[in-house]
Amino acid sequence: MSAETIITCAVTGSSLTPSMSPYLPITPEQIAKDSIDAVAAGASVVHLHARDPNDGRPTNDLSVWKEFVPAIRAKCDGIINMSASRGATADERLSAVLPLRPEIATVIVGSMNYGRFRKAEDQKAIEFKYQWERDLLSGPDAYEVVTSNTFGKIGRMIDMLIDADIAMEFECYDVGHLYILDYHLQSKNVKKPIIVQFLTGILGGIPSEVDHLVHLRQTSERLFGRDCILFTHGTGTRNMRAAATGALMGTHVRVGQEDNLFDRPGVLFKSNAAQVEKVSRILNDLNCKIATPASARKILGLGERVALS
Repeated sequence: MSAETIITCAVTGSSLTPSMSPYLPITPEQIAKDSIDAVAAGASVVHLHARDPNDGRPTNDLSVWKEFVPAIRAKCDGIINMSASRGATADERLSAVLPLRPEIATVIVGSMNYGRFRKAEDQKAIEFKYQWERDLLSGPDAYEVVTSNTFGKIGRMIDMLIDADIAMEFECYDVGHLYILDYHLQSKNVKKPIIVQFLTGILGGIPSEVDHLVHLRQTSERLFGRDCILFTHGTGTRNMRAAATGALMGTHVRVGQEDNLFDRPGVLFKSNAAQVEKVSRILNDLNCKIATPASARKILGLGERVALS
């Protein structure tokens, strides 16, 4: 347990869409601004995805990444965490990460049925602006999605990131994913501490209820001992409740527009910074000291700030 709590802000993601909220950052300029403002509001880490600036669809195009990652790094001292979740192969998923060299890259360590259609069902009156949104969230293919994170793909990504000397955050959507991670750590020379993100509340993965969060923490500590840094994240409107529970358990927390758009039912957050400000108030009321980017780097074993080109 750390004396300080790190706030990660997941700025835009790939499963919520522009028609769901006018405040979801889509263009490189919007993603950069929201990230910089989130760090100013108290986040130490910004977790990033890229989107096509024309219609907001998810992309892993390096040219798009280059339009906002260097800008964020130049204008704030937040820790850059790039998602490596798009692509059929490990090499495709890391095609933007390796040239941009963030301080952290995210590796998902398990497959699952991904009920992303639930995100549209939760907003019953939504009118999609783009056909790709409708196909993603309510078309027939939306009910056939399985996230493919095989043992081979995970192992390849870990090896590539070790060779590139880029730290990893391991996203776990269920308890079994912790055991998959433990299997890989038995044979991979991953630098300590091990960074583990509990990503809860996705239909197909573990829910965000307190007993599940406690089980995730206890299992992680049994498997990884003192060599792990834990983050708690709940999707949807349970996001803040999961963050508060995580902080009380002694884990770090994650909020952001990637997985939650609503302050309360029917009321949209107007920015990522607003989410960071809210969770900061909660943490302060719980007497949790919020980590700065500099102290977060020490906690996460990143050393001094790394310059990006």
